[in-house]
Amino acid sequence: MLRIRSNAPADGVWREVRPDDTLDGLFEDTDYQMEGSQSIVELVVDDEVLQPDTAGRYLWRPAFYAGSVIVETRSTDATRGRYRLDISPNPSKSGQDQFDEMVRAIRHADPSLLLGTSPALLDFGDGAMHASRKLDVLLQRVRLFGPDFLAAVDAIGRSPHRALTANLHALPLARARRVHHSALRSGRVVQAIAGMRRGFAEPGNLLVAGVEPRLTFDSPANRALLALVRRFTAVVGLLTDAVSNQQLCGDKDDQRVRATARLRALAELAAQARLVLSAPTFEDLASAETSSAGLTQIAAHPDYSRAYRLGNKALSSHIGGQDADSSLHIPPSWGIYETWCYLQTVQAVSQLTDLEPVERPPRRMTADRCSAFALAHGRELEVLFQAVFPSPLRTHAGFARSLSRERRPDIVLLLHGPGRTRCLVLDAKWRSKVPNILDAMESAHIYHDALRVENAPPERCVLLLPGNSEVHHLCEPAFMEEHGVGTIAAMRTEGSGRDHMLEVIGKWLHLGRGETSVSPSL
Repeated sequence: MLRIRSNAPADGVWREVRPDDTLDGLFEDTDYQMEGSQSIVELVVDDEVLQPDTAGRYLWRPAFYAGSVIVETRSTDATRGRYRLDISPNPSKSGQDQFDEMVRAIRHADPSLLLGTSPALLDFGDGAMHASRKLDVLLQRVRLFGPDFLAAVDAIGRSPHRALTANLHALPLARARRVHHSALRSGRVVQAIAGMRRGFAEPGNLLVAGVEPRLTFDSPANRALLALVRRFTAVVGLLTDAVSNQQLCGDKDDQRVRATARLRALAELAAQARLVLSAPTFEDLASAETSSAGLTQIAAHPDYSRAYRLGNKALSSHIGGQDADSSLHIPPSWGIYETWCYLQTVQAVSQLTDLEPVERPPRRMTADRCSAFALAHGRELEVLFQAVFPSPLRTHAGFARSLSRERRPDIVLLLHGPGRTRCLVLDAKWRSKVPNILDAMESAHIYHDALRVENAPPERCVLLLPGNSEVHHLCEPAFMEEHGVGTIAAMRTEGSGRDHMLEVIGKWLHLGRGETSVSPSL
């Protein structure tokens, strides 16, 4: 049993959750206390071991992320508990329904955009595309499906599939139940069988090549299963090296904090796999191979089919598909918001230009993603996600650069035309209150002052905010026109921000210096 409560005096009521159950009603950016029974000696949240205070309670604060978080406990008798805590987004920024709609929109566009490194988990299938964070996905799936896979293989070892094999032995003719056809080439054997014994040995003393059936574990099904267990063992070793050397995605300090719990889990899987491989079922096999005959035998045997399915799920780095059956890490809530804003920007440009985007690498910059629109008169509009403006200390002056350190605004629109390229910057901020918005405006000013595209600053640097406007002058078109910075508020599902975005982008496209149109549809 695990108990949890908020540190806030008005909401300090203990709530209980049992092992393998889910507790909801928790929120990001909130302080909580957790406690268990007196037998609990270790409490781990997303592989991070928490230390108790003097009262034996564990302090925990889910930062800016929303989704499910796994809590594991270990007791003095070595028993373990596993709990799921459901974290909701901050209600002042986005309701749960609106946040879920953002997630659905991203999943529909590209499930790989939902992969991240926050403690929050989301369910994914394994039937679509390769994940960009392959090792991170494998780590989650190996730990999720690995124990059940190895347990299923171990159970098969107690009642394995066997095959009959035919062995040739030299047997007395009287004992041979089946005589190999090669024996008929011998005149002595033919005459002995026909009863022509004069001058020959008695049939009981005559040795012939006989066929003797024998049961063996060396079947195509067992060979395919052995190949899968060996693949699993190799992947566990690969992940062990990656965790030890902080080669996963995300901050290396966070990886080091979680390395102890992760390495312990992988070591347990490796030990379990070694026990499975030492079973007599596998020691008798001539080789490990996957064949059509083996897969046919596996499909016909329920126990083998279940084990093989679990093993393939554990080793799959694919994401998407219709069946969501594995939990993978997703970005922080602000990362979800940034991605959703990027997709909304692409949709807005598509609506304004009446054109479909083409996903391709950027022309002359580095970015995580690029959607391109071929416009009239040989022009092209690029919408970049997480574009890189390198520092002058690392590169010579080029097409795009920062005057200070490297900068990565969330969304950059580049309008390539005859003679020059124009730039609009949109930066998503998961902020809501007035002081936070005013602080966030620092980014807009820095981008406007530091970024350069073909030696010219961005024409607009605008923040995208999920909450309603509380600093009204920053949203005014005249303010943006005069200062080149501003905000678009209520940028959320069912909010008015998308209409405001259409106005800002449409006006920017129309009112470039000396330009009157971008495409025939504008």
